[in-house]
Amino acid sequence: MPDLTSCSAAELARRIRAREVSAVEVLKAHLDRIERQNPAVNAVVTLGTERARARAEAADAALARDEVWGPLHGVPFTVKDQFSTAGLRTTYALPHYADFVPAADAPQVVRLKEAGGVLMGKTNLPLAAYDWQCDHPNFGRANNPWALDCTPGGSSGGSAAALAAGLSPLELGADVAGSIRVPSHFCGVAGLRPTETGPLRGIRPPDRPATVRHIAVAGPMARTVEDLQLGWAALSGSADAIDAPTPPAEALRIAVTPELGGVPVDTDTQRVLRDAVAAWRAAGCEVKRRPAPFDIEDAFDTWARIQGFELTAGLPAPLRTTPLRQLVWQGYVRSQYGFLAGRMATGAALHPRGYFDALARRDTLADTLDMFFRDWDLWVTPVAATPAFTHRRTGADLDIEGVSVPYALPIAPYNCPTAVTGHPILTLPAGRSSDGRPIGLQVHARRGTDADLLAAGRRLEAALGDVSSLAPLGA
Repeated sequence: MPDLTSCSAAELARRIRAREVSAVEVLKAHLDRIERQNPAVNAVVTLGTERARARAEAADAALARDEVWGPLHGVPFTVKDQFSTAGLRTTYALPHYADFVPAADAPQVVRLKEAGGVLMGKTNLPLAAYDWQCDHPNFGRANNPWALDCTPGGSSGGSAAALAAGLSPLELGADVAGSIRVPSHFCGVAGLRPTETGPLRGIRPPDRPATVRHIAVAGPMARTVEDLQLGWAALSGSADAIDAPTPPAEALRIAVTPELGGVPVDTDTQRVLRDAVAAWRAAGCEVKRRPAPFDIEDAFDTWARIQGFELTAGLPAPLRTTPLRQLVWQGYVRSQYGFLAGRMATGAALHPRGYFDALARRDTLADTLDMFFRDWDLWVTPVAATPAFTHRRTGADLDIEGVSVPYALPIAPYNCPTAVTGHPILTLPAGRSSDGRPIGLQVHARRGTDADLLAAGRRLEAALGDVSSLAPLGA
């Protein structure tokens, strides 16, 4: 039998229900691996060992009575330290909450537990959960298990690193500008940014206003699409996520856009995309190159206006008006995110009418994408212009094919405009760079068809072969 920490969540669930292995044994295997491997990656930052052990023992006792709690019965999981967890430290990536222990779980954590999952602990993320790297003010920097000198991405960087290192079989992440998609791409794991259905709850301290009402979503992360189906079934409360029929390959019509926002991807990413297209065509899919279905620049501006307005709506008035607003946005934020700061500063300065105009524009963009999906089942794009990059100061230039570019340029045009419409997006491991770093692709689908997207994703995953194995960290 394979090592328990190399098993998928689905395989662990099957083996626990078949009583081939106990939930306690599965938990112990993962806790032992965390002890051995976590010092290298710094992905898991808080453990709830005693609570988890008691929960695993209860799962085994329930199974002995022929009681099955749900599809995740006895399966361990971890969650990004942005989500409230009852009785377990949650920092929300803010230094002021370094020792805060919530009284209640976030709704998504409740659902994973109700499905039978065993919460082991919390994973690393950057300051304020807002960066494409992962360096927490209290916990330090997370490293990419495939290349420790590289970032695992952000903001769900600890989530992706934990999966790739075999520390956890299932994770809960959140995404507003690629925070599920970029780490999944950088670490060679799968992630679902689900259809946006309403404000995301449980990710802010109870004494802070929840002003971010749009674009932010929570979704599962795992090493396989089958595991995403399990996680999404628990989060959505729908068996359709597991039972959706996998469509035959010849039924899939796939539009591919190799470049977004005028930012070309590097040679390795181009090769991986070409190879994926060839594999899907060989499997019987209809795959054609198509331009982006909406104006990427317009979508980018719309995203930035909504984000800029909502992020600053809860700040004291002096920080939302000149000249302090200019100091914050054109000083600090520009030093971190370059051109992205100017776009978001425009949103921060909006009057309510301008904000509602941006929301109306978002609806138009979403309708345009819906019309596109009348002719296509899936829309595939890169996740970023490059694989994972080496650790650096946030805001320092990046590199595309030897050309120095602003920090946000290889990532933002691929993740911000595609998030604003609220459509579901699957990040699928697709290949490796010439030096072994993972490369993923974004697979977009109609709003509300998350279960169908995951079912199609399994077909695409099978055609690509096994590209989502554990990172080679050793035993």
